Amino acid sequence: MAVIAALGVAACGQLPIPSGAQRAGDSPSPARTSASPSASPIASDSPRPGSPARIVVARLSVGLPGGLSRAVAVQLGSQVLICGGLGSAGTTGSILALNLTTGRVRQVGSLATAVHDAGGAVINGAGYLFGGGRSVAGSAIQRIDGSGASAQVGALPPARADLAAAAVDGEIVIVGGGTPALADGRILATSDGHDLRTIGRLLVPVRYPAVAVLDGLVYVIGGETPGGDTSAIQELDPATGRVRIAGHLPHPLSHASALVIGTTIVVAGGRSAGRAQNAVLRFAARTGSVSVVSRLPVPASDMAAVVVDGVGYLIGGETSGPIASIVTISIP
Repeated sequence: MAVIAALGVAACGQLPIPSGAQRAGDSPSPARTSASPSASPIASDSPRPGSPARIVVARLSVGLPGGLSRAVAVQLGSQVLICGGLGSAGTTGSILALNLTTGRVRQVGSLATAVHDAGGAVINGAGYLFGGGRSVAGSAIQRIDGSGASAQVGALPPARADLAAAAVDGEIVIVGGGTPALADGRILATSDGHDLRTIGRLLVPVRYPAVAVLDGLVYVIGGETPGGDTSAIQELDPATGRVRIAGHLPHPLSHASALVIGTTIVVAGGRSAGRAQNAVLRFAARTGSVSVVSRLPVPASDMAAVVVDGVGYLIGGETSGPIASIVTISIP
């Protein structure tokens, strides 16, 4: 998911982690009261007559207990669970619950296998994490329920990290990832986290893509190839396995996060040529056009992303180390 200055990427995408986790803009510690978290607007685009609604980026007044990147965020019931990732001490197996009403963050469980750079999605009221790893790519498929309980329920056919997953039409589609030596182009699908089948192949095999689902189609946005980052936006029809190039980003990009807010695909942050980005992009799936519509408070990559009640949340991420801030993206 999935998670900066020019830094080399080791196996499973692990970066050197500084001794102290950094907070974007000195974001305050998580609230420990019943007060609702507030958001401070950072930027918004200025729409022209006839253009799509504006996009507003804001930073919440609450944050994570410590810096965390390359985690997976899933909504289960009334809370967001933040699973695994990289902290100041390395890979974590913690499952944190974020209450969006109070801003309270607490640990509710632990993964069966601690991983970062996994893919994750929700179907049938349960969250599933695919692959990821510590120092090398892993194959575990883990199921998480709303209480934070986790168990391994299956395995990817080859080990795979740096991948993404998305729910579409009652199944989870798994795309991208692989190992530092080889990006895996096979597209997998599962309805239970145990039985998997191959439904297609990416035209451009990538690690660290951003992924979004709109109108039953899966968009694999950017990513890292053996030759460097790519600008390609690949469109997958899960019903047929057909993949086509649906557009291009303004420049090659990997490690970004994608959100679908209403009918709008938003791509935030990421890395280009190893450098963290602060651009917030809008991708128009019908035309293939991409435009810069806003900016993040700081350049960041590898943010966990989730949409709740029409608001996108970007949780943690990396600048020169893991950060603890939570940023919202909304369309008023």
